[in-house]
Amino acid sequence: IPVLLFYTPYILTPSFLAAALAFLMTPAIDWMERRSHAPRWIFASMVYLLVQDIIVLPIILFGGSLLQDLSKVAAQLPKMLHKYVGELARLAPPSMAGSIDSNRIADGILSQARTSLKSGAALTFAGYGIGVFFGIILSMVVFAYFLISGKRIAAGVFWMVPPEYRREVDAVAAKILPLLWRYFFGLLVVVCYTSFLAWLAFGLVFHVPHAPLLALTVGVLELIPLIGPAITFVIVGLISAHGASLPGTVGLFAFAVALRLSLDELVAPLVLGQAARLHPAMIIFAFLSGGVLFGIIGLLLAVPVAASIKIILTIYYAEPVID
Repeated sequence: IPVLLFYTPYILTPSFLAAALAFLMTPAIDWMERRSHAPRWIFASMVYLLVQDIIVLPIILFGGSLLQDLSKVAAQLPKMLHKYVGELARLAPPSMAGSIDSNRIADGILSQARTSLKSGAALTFAGYGIGVFFGIILSMVVFAYFLISGKRIAAGVFWMVPPEYRREVDAVAAKILPLLWRYFFGLLVVVCYTSFLAWLAFGLVFHVPHAPLLALTVGVLELIPLIGPAITFVIVGLISAHGASLPGTVGLFAFAVALRLSLDELVAPLVLGQAARLHPAMIIFAFLSGGVLFGIIGLLLAVPVAASIKIILTIYYAEPVID
């Protein structure tokens, strides 16, 4: 059992991703099925092909550019590392400045990285890459089954609930499922919105190297509550330290602040609503607990699970919730 629990994130991740996608697409399929009275599998196939195209099209359009960016970053890594370590060394107090050899520190980091790669880390990373590749394929296969038979699977899970508790479970599910749908759809909108604006700003306005890769990174970081936005500001700071002029640095930070404000004050409230209305301390606790216990799945489910527990307790106690 401990071994099974250890590998649970790797086992369940493809199924979870497929279930989340099917969960988002099911209302559209239900609507088309009600309007036309045609077999469900026809609309499920249409939605499946559409989602597949949406996933594959960015890979075709930006995959080559991303690979080039990654190769350039790898080639420039020693030079960049020396520069960043030197910048950090200048921030040290004057009493310590003479004892810090930034070149020696950077060379030590690079030497340790090369040793790790020679000792098998490269094979480990390659194994992770192959695992991700087959995980995506498995997710798409399971996604097709969930689109066609998702309701029957849900009914089977509901049947496992003892009959005397089914009415209460149905009442709770009726409140939780809309919250989950809006939360996951809102996350998708937030990631796409952030990645697109970051790509426009980094690539077209500020002409930052590796703009597609940086934009995708900034968008994906929005999946991590509180910590992701902080890492985004760190990325902007590193870009500025890499050689941006003073006006460029001011413009980059102004863009980061404007993007943060637009997300927090406009986009997130519109697309997420009250789905993630939790105290920041509770969000941090849920995020850390989910990540430590269940890895990627825990990170993605931390906030909706915490919000669902909040709803369940509200129904159970029949009292207003203290935010």
